[in-house]
Amino acid sequence: MAQENGKTYIVEHLDEELGPWSELEYLAIAQESHKAGSKFCLSSLPPAFKVPEALKAVPSFISETRGVEELYANDKSRVCLLDPAAAKDLSPEDGDVFDVFLFGGILGDDPPRDRTSELRKKGFEGRRLGPKQMTTDTAVRVTRMVVEGKVPLQEVPYLDFPELKFNENESTQMPFRYVKGEDGKPIMPEEQLNMAEMPPEAPPALEISPPLINSASPWATTLEDLRALYSCPYTGAVTTRTSLIRGFDHDPNKHSYVFFDAGTHTLWDGSTPNASLNSLGYSPFPLDGYIEFVRKIAQEQPAPGLYTKRFILSVTGTPEEVAESYEMIVDSLALYKLPVAMEINLSCPNIPNKPPPAYSKEALVEYLVKVETAAQIYHRIRIPVGIKTPPYTHSTEYEMLMDALEESAAATGVCPLSFVTATNTLGSCMVLSGQASESTGRGGLLESAYLPPTCGGIGGMAGAPLHPLALGNVSTLRRMLDDPRRKSKVGHIRIIGVGGVLDQQGYQRMRLAGADVVGVATGLGLKGVAIFKEL
Repeated sequence: MAQENGKTYIVEHLDEELGPWSELEYLAIAQESHKAGSKFCLSSLPPAFKVPEALKAVPSFISETRGVEELYANDKSRVCLLDPAAAKDLSPEDGDVFDVFLFGGILGDDPPRDRTSELRKKGFEGRRLGPKQMTTDTAVRVTRMVVEGKVPLQEVPYLDFPELKFNENESTQMPFRYVKGEDGKPIMPEEQLNMAEMPPEAPPALEISPPLINSASPWATTLEDLRALYSCPYTGAVTTRTSLIRGFDHDPNKHSYVFFDAGTHTLWDGSTPNASLNSLGYSPFPLDGYIEFVRKIAQEQPAPGLYTKRFILSVTGTPEEVAESYEMIVDSLALYKLPVAMEINLSCPNIPNKPPPAYSKEALVEYLVKVETAAQIYHRIRIPVGIKTPPYTHSTEYEMLMDALEESAAATGVCPLSFVTATNTLGSCMVLSGQASESTGRGGLLESAYLPPTCGGIGGMAGAPLHPLALGNVSTLRRMLDDPRRKSKVGHIRIIGVGGVLDQQGYQRMRLAGADVVGVATGLGLKGVAIFKEL
């Protein structure tokens, strides 16, 4: 690795895969380094990594299975680590001090490692490149301009988050900092620019067979829950309980559920309950916990690498957090070719002061645009994305949803959703024993309400009482999605029908109403995974 003239730029690549986006960046780095009389090295390459032929053909390119610790064990002082947490910015003078510039791990191990942090702890001196995220080739390009071209970091001409136009009316915004070229455009590989400027393809179809799944519910919370659902031969996919990136503050004193008989409002009177009521929010486990659960279950299968049953990761949060969730799922699971999808829960009725976004056209469009942007730019890897809707009860609510779906298709001509899950629980419901204490008074909390007093005994209802409304939602949505006036934009969207499916007849009714896939929640809580064989 000795270098008499020029500099050496090292990118640690810790993953066996190399996507087309990264390949173009690496090729640009290699070609520009060779032209400048420098070298470009990919280090820490896994044994199974295959170097692209175009990269091999660049004379100054070096591939290494060894890591920088081994390569520079005796002369770490020559190596500068480009580190966002460093105390000093990169300067032209650093070109006189260092001749190797190191960029920490790209992608990573399973579970992922913070490779830059590891290298910092091993004694490699660090420098910053500024506050905004750059593509890998941009980071190397800026470093070369500073240490070889002697351009102060603050004088590098930048374009932050440039907008790339598909045509006169359509564009996308790249979420990175680029160097501005002489033509005023961001410097990036031409092929990459062409990829970015291509209108995105239609979203992938949600393929599930058999067309029977669990829906996001308390009975899909733990690793053991998900293992049982995955191993059941009668489920075509497994849905996780809805999670936030940072988890949900679950309080058992106010977040709970009960089963009851819809006719008598009793919990256990010798008859079988057929309904549920809950005041639950979201899972106490954060999203990365469910990502790890999925990894573990995939690794436990008898034929590693051949995972045929899809996981649907149910998520929620702000539009920005949901877009980040998409990136986390793609980076951690889809990139490793695990069949996954993402469901955005926009319909929970139990979050105080946060009405379900699926009742608002503006909120729906904001979520869909954020996710579509993430899908366009994040390695161009697409997974099926859907939304979970609340029970709609009026024609104006359906029209609002359709308007939002059509508006989200403005940039590409097709709505970015692959599916809609209809429906969530019906909010503002209460179950009473019929023996309320008169001492509570009008408007007081009824002592015989089954849910905790802290939630007023009010919660979301599911099971048999919801079934007719869920059937009506599924039937109405299918008819509106197939309407010839909008079919080109939304006709590809599939429906997961959920609500009160407790037996085979309920399953058949849901399919007849228009559900492509049938989901089960209360039935799972009542009967366990055995219900799927019954259905």
